[in-house]
Amino acid sequence: MRRLLLCVIVALVSLGGVSCAAQPPEGAIPARILRWHDGDTAQVRLTGDPPAGVGNYEAVRLLGIDTPEVGEPFADDATRFFRSLTMGKDVYVELNPVELRDRHRRLLVHLWVETEEGWVLVSEELVRAGLARILVYYPEHEPYYCRLLRARALAQVDRLGLWGTFAEPLTVGELEASPVRYVAEVITVTFRVSRVGEDKWGLSLWADGSRYGFRAIIDPTACPAFWEGASLPTGDWVGATVAVTGELLWDSFGGGPRIEVRFPDQLALTAEEGDER
Repeated sequence: MRRLLLCVIVALVSLGGVSCAAQPPEGAIPARILRWHDGDTAQVRLTGDPPAGVGNYEAVRLLGIDTPEVGEPFADDATRFFRSLTMGKDVYVELNPVELRDRHRRLLVHLWVETEEGWVLVSEELVRAGLARILVYYPEHEPYYCRLLRARALAQVDRLGLWGTFAEPLTVGELEASPVRYVAEVITVTFRVSRVGEDKWGLSLWADGSRYGFRAIIDPTACPAFWEGASLPTGDWVGATVAVTGELLWDSFGGGPRIEVRFPDQLALTAEEGDER
């Protein structure tokens, strides 16, 4: 049987996980979690000195994410993950400088906890596990936005949790035989590159034999730090077979189906054994 070799475009530090901080940010307040309401809310006791307007006992809501509601798939998994990551440990509460509380009077926070691998952002870990979606209304005010986006991309590539509905890779033919089924879903599509070029959409890898003009659109501008050291596709990729993972977008017939690639992890070059590629 002919074996496929997967050649990832670029290897980044902590490729299999998310990045860690050496310590919580300055001004973060130590606390203990008393109760986990669900995957993104909890009751805490602040053990450090809270600023004006903040009490020693507070309900907190994690910033930047939204976990499934109670009764929905993966809701219990998210709560268990949150609990196991933080139970019995000191956590550090980073308050939101833009908006202190939500309409339910819960503090809007980032939580930090120390693990064997170092300090981690709880919301980022939930996203990386495939147990939370990103919920950011104003990216310019979210300091960890790109970290959350990459954690989601890694979870999608690994088909974890929320992103495991269509685990098997699709060919372009399989995708286009039932495209409505896959729109807005996370999928992996393998295809042979017919051309590489820039247009109003950006740098695109066009799929050979696609009836509707399927392509992967490369966007290194949103989070450029994660593309350092990576080589963007060129004309040399024509004829190569690639695998791209992400949400299938198709918002207009003229635009055609596409997957937007914001991180190198989403795009892989495949080659059959013995192929120079």
